[in-house]
Amino acid sequence: MKKTNLDKVEDTNITLETVLGLAQTVNDLVSDNITLLTDYPSKSNGEKYQANRLATKLMALSTATIQATEKAQGQVNTAVKSLMEAGDQQ
Repeated sequence: MKKTNLDKVEDTNITLETVLGLAQTVNDLVSDNITLLTDYPSKSNGEKYQANRLATKLMALSTATIQATEKAQGQVNTAVKSLMEAGDQQ
């Protein structure tokens, strides 16, 4: 069975929802356990600094992934709406 353009867009949206869910899970895990990284159990200031930087980078990465995925979902929804409106006019 051949997929229509709308089916392909829906598949893309499902993939985006999956990516968003994964990014939100990473964000939650890092947020809930940030003290494991920021209160790193080392006496070395260098290691503590590296652990803190890792926590900051993980939070930034998960936040950026969430934002990009939400933006892409908005674009997909706009495209679907345009396709549907164009179909109604034919």
